[in-house]
Amino acid sequence: MANPSLTITGNYLIVSDFKPSADRGIYLFDKNSLAYLGSTGIMGEGPGQITQYGLVAATSSGKEFWMPDFPKLKMFKFNIDSVLMNENYLPTVSNPFAYDFFLSRFKFISDSVAYGTGLEVLSPSTFRASLGRWNINTGKIEKFGDEHPKLIGERTNAFFDYSYKHNIMALSHINHDILTIYNADGTIKYHILGEKEFDNENRKLKFFGEVHIGDKYIFTSYLGSEGFELVENQGPKSVSKSKILTFDLEGNLLKVIETGHEIRYFGVDDENKRILCYFLDREVPIGYFYYE
Repeated sequence: MANPSLTITGNYLIVSDFKPSADRGIYLFDKNSLAYLGSTGIMGEGPGQITQYGLVAATSSGKEFWMPDFPKLKMFKFNIDSVLMNENYLPTVSNPFAYDFFLSRFKFISDSVAYGTGLEVLSPSTFRASLGRWNINTGKIEKFGDEHPKLIGERTNAFFDYSYKHNIMALSHINHDILTIYNADGTIKYHILGEKEFDNENRKLKFFGEVHIGDKYIFTSYLGSEGFELVENQGPKSVSKSKILTFDLEGNLLKVIETGHEIRYFGVDDENKRILCYFLDREVPIGYFYYE
């Protein structure tokens, strides 16, 4: 796998490789035993085929998931049971979505509505992130919810998560030292502000990575320093997060987990009390550790 993301939903671990070497790159594993179950997401230009993977979007049932294809401007819905029964399974396809505002990271909170990171395109090379809502029945994707006044109008990007158990959601900002927790109606529950808060020297600093709201804790990866370093005879090299911060549901910092490796993506398995990571600097890139 060249660049996989990890998603835990229902009884499954879904590993999606953004640069698959084969004709498909979405792999399903048993969440508990980590046994390999099958693969899906046939690459191609044909009906039901995907030209470019996005991030997997979970549903409340844990029996299906969605995958955006941004070049096609469409969303693909996969039924997991059907995937495991038919190796040539093709997903159902949504209507096209608009390019000027769309969801990049999201979860379905009902059969027809998804919340997530909404990206507003400012120019061919810039955008900003806020909460977004997508109704698949109408095809409408719109901004919703509150935003910190200092972020309004700023170039931003953020990871998103929604808790089906607690009916809260989060945006963890990449270029600002702020993690915001929202109520289900989009009102702000509270902010977690780091030392730098809204200070970012020419966008050199990188802060939060993925965020996951678990049964008792909120987990997020974190850097808090420049995102690049100069390597002799090689030039600039990106620096990834090695820490995972653990907060309680009221936003109090409980623990800083230093993994000693660069984390690209991670997922939280609450049932087995473990965190699974895709590391950039390990010979075996996917590993896990227990958090309790």
